Amino acid sequence: MSYYINPSAFSAVFTVPADVADRHLKLARGEHIKVLLYIMRNLSSGIDTKKISEAVDIPEYDVNEALLYWADAGILLPDASSQKEEPAKPKAVSRAQKPARSDVARRGAEDEKIRYLLRETQMKLGRNLKSNEASTLVWLYDDEGMDVSLILMIVQYAAAHNKANIRFIESTAVDWINRGIGTVAAADEELCRIAMGEQAWKVVSAAFGLERRRPSKKETELSLLWVNEWKMSAEMLSAAYDACVDAKSRFSFPYAAKIIESWHEKGYKTPEDIEKQETKETAREDYAAYNLELFEQMLNTKD
Repeated sequence: MSYYINPSAFSAVFTVPADVADRHLKLARGEHIKVLLYIMRNLSSGIDTKKISEAVDIPEYDVNEALLYWADAGILLPDASSQKEEPAKPKAVSRAQKPARSDVARRGAEDEKIRYLLRETQMKLGRNLKSNEASTLVWLYDDEGMDVSLILMIVQYAAAHNKANIRFIESTAVDWINRGIGTVAAADEELCRIAMGEQAWKVVSAAFGLERRRPSKKETELSLLWVNEWKMSAEMLSAAYDACVDAKSRFSFPYAAKIIESWHEKGYKTPEDIEKQETKETAREDYAAYNLELFEQMLNTKD
């Protein structure tokens, strides 16, 4: 069966940036799209995370994650009235408009560094560059002032980790520019952090049954904290999943995070530690109940 849009549906419309459909339908999670549509529909009401949470039926935690996503994408901007005044810093933002093919060819003929960048990228990716890929590389070097060595570090990482696409290369480069990662040492440290975050997320996502989706920045940070710093095992993470579902009848990442934080503060290292503590607490409750019953018996039999 084929479908077409009912003309009457256009009686009330609101605007959504074309970039959302062109670039982010594959990248953004469903919660991200829900939040943005609600904001676009209610522009005059301002952004209230609690209201959005109730309106689209997702946790407030996920609303905040969505706001961070769209801010990173350049779709949302911070409210100047809610921030301290600071000198304005130019922010690099991914743009659809990049140097034309003729401009790329001209710059390659003029600048040996650009020729080297394009040649090395082709070698690292093992194929010829597409027009939009070459344009993006020249844009990063010419317009954003990114050093060739840093761009090639991202390309090398992308090729080695099955991320050899220009979208990953561009978004990573823009992120580095905005965060001031401008030296080889800082870039190397960041790539190590990214790799560790990916490995940590594999452990967490397997325990939580989330292997089929990408993590948010906050989820990656928590994964690094749990797996690399707190040394939480896969068994402990699975136990947190079970405890969360038992308590909430569904999985909630923020609730599971609270459980894991509580266990860390109590010094639990294994599921056996949790079981022992629960056994002790049950025994104390039983003992208290027994004593209460005994006390009541004594009162009843007292002359």
